[in-house]
Amino acid sequence: MPAVPLSSTNRHDTLPLEPAATSFSVGPSHLRNLLQHASRQQQRTDFGLDLRGIVWLEHLNLVVGSMDTAKTFYVDFLGLTVDAGNAKHFNLGQQQVRLPSLCQPCVLIDWLDQFHLAATDDPPQRVTGSICLTVPSLENIRRRAQAAQNDLKGTLFSIREYDNLPKDSHDNLTDKMMTVTCPWGNTFHLFDISIDDDHTNAQPSSPQKMVNLHLEGGSYGSHRMAVRGGPGIRAVEISCKQGSVDAIARFYETSLGCTVVKEKPGDSSTETKAIAVSVGPGVHLVFVENEFVSNQDFDMMNGVHACIYVAEFKNMYTTLQSHGLIWTNPRFTHLDSCDTWEEAFASRTFRFKDILDIDTGEKMLELEHETRPMMHGQYLKVPRYIPN
Repeated sequence: MPAVPLSSTNRHDTLPLEPAATSFSVGPSHLRNLLQHASRQQQRTDFGLDLRGIVWLEHLNLVVGSMDTAKTFYVDFLGLTVDAGNAKHFNLGQQQVRLPSLCQPCVLIDWLDQFHLAATDDPPQRVTGSICLTVPSLENIRRRAQAAQNDLKGTLFSIREYDNLPKDSHDNLTDKMMTVTCPWGNTFHLFDISIDDDHTNAQPSSPQKMVNLHLEGGSYGSHRMAVRGGPGIRAVEISCKQGSVDAIARFYETSLGCTVVKEKPGDSSTETKAIAVSVGPGVHLVFVENEFVSNQDFDMMNGVHACIYVAEFKNMYTTLQSHGLIWTNPRFTHLDSCDTWEEAFASRTFRFKDILDIDTGEKMLELEHETRPMMHGQYLKVPRYIPN
């Protein structure tokens, strides 16, 4: 398969044009409906305001190729902000992207949550589904599109618009959504932060400001694609094998204590095809079954990690240790280790990467979780960010 040269000497700047990266995601409209449904369902219970299990998704860590190419995509095109303290860190909302030099271990993106983009000798990583970002202005991104097309020519970068589709084919908000493929094949669904501004509130208004802010139609309503009222990583969609999402749901519910909302193909069906796992206020991990996802696709995602914060750090460590899941990542031993509780306590971090069917012990998929307590010094850090 021929390689397409990019503008850097990094050996991973030559990538095959195949396989395509966009075939597994269910698409932005479907994901938006699923996320809104999950948020509404969660807040309809007496305990729906309590964050259980995972309380915050801070960042994603992805290996990329050339840092120059990564900056063109994440900063020049998507509009992230260069951090005041480090010219290789790029921020979006309360999240950050860090782009260290090729000899350093990782690159980060923050946006109320973060991406960490790593330049290493490993091949670039690709999420099997998609990453959903809420952005301050899709119009600004559209104005930068032609320059990005020119600068990223010869990579996997592409843009898909939805405003030329029949209005009844989506949800009459097609100009508020865009799908882009990054230079290394990751799919990003972009949602303009104003996408929910015209939402009709069916509930009566209240004389109390805080009540109105949290009603549907309010700035913090459960229908919002915003993350805590602003831009951010709204969701990560993972395509997984058929017959696996029920086991994945049990893992997050029982081992991690998370709230999980299931989507079924029909009102009368007992079969689950997709789940949304709450990982913070207005943030979800979404797992969707797909008959076409292959072991090769999972291999391309191996090494991706999500950094999360949890309320019951010790209890979660003990539970995961009982299943043999606690794992020290050799790539990050300069940061932390967790082979013993004493090590995890000292570094305020433990990691696990295998998601199991806890009834059988069978591995469903791999997604590393860098797990931190709320007493970690970087919990809810606020990086410099200028909306662009």
